[in-house]
Amino acid sequence: MSNSVWVLGTFDQPAETLFDVDLMRWLAGAGVPVAGVVFKRSGRDGNPPVPELSHPCGDDRRCLHVTDFNDQATVSNLQALEPTLLVYAGGRDILRRPLLKTARLGCIGGHYGQLPEIRGMGTVEWSVLLGVPPTVAIQRINSGIDTGEVLLQARVPLFLGDTFASIRNRSYFLTKTMLALASRRMLDGDLVGTPQPVAAGRQYYRLDSAVQRHAEHALQRMLNIRL
Repeated sequence: MSNSVWVLGTFDQPAETLFDVDLMRWLAGAGVPVAGVVFKRSGRDGNPPVPELSHPCGDDRRCLHVTDFNDQATVSNLQALEPTLLVYAGGRDILRRPLLKTARLGCIGGHYGQLPEIRGMGTVEWSVLLGVPPTVAIQRINSGIDTGEVLLQARVPLFLGDTFASIRNRSYFLTKTMLALASRRMLDGDLVGTPQPVAAGRQYYRLDSAVQRHAEHALQRMLNIRL
């Protein structure tokens, strides 16, 4: 059975350039050519009423332009395409079980936080506030919030003068490289996920301005202690 990897994401650039974005390049560099991209635009008015399948590059690679990843029409189209693995490029979508089941190996995605301890949003700041090293995790996504099987985890290097913005930028780079590595290993059959004890972690939310200030001070203390 041939492997077919599809990337899901919100992209506003022209469809013919989607295979040149950084994640696609990292996947190709790891020996994981992308067969197609399921994408939506950030503005809902820029999306079609029904999914549109195209070959924007004039070759076998395809794009599926949708309005909602979880819509039944999207799921039906993906089922017909028979992907082996879905790779979520990131965002705030909650991907539902019917979509996740369209690929034989499921769907993987990155998370800025040590799992299972740090789930949800504002995870770089919450990690620092709680004294947990900033971490990137790759998980096999399930229908919960950051409760999927953990495939890979790596600490994000810290440097003197770091800010939360610079740590997130570094986390972004690390996530893309780890997604490529995890994809290759999953296709090779040598990467097994570790289930998370659901009760072992906690879901966090966006910080208000007062808590954000505490996080900034905590980051400076962490950098002064560890570097």
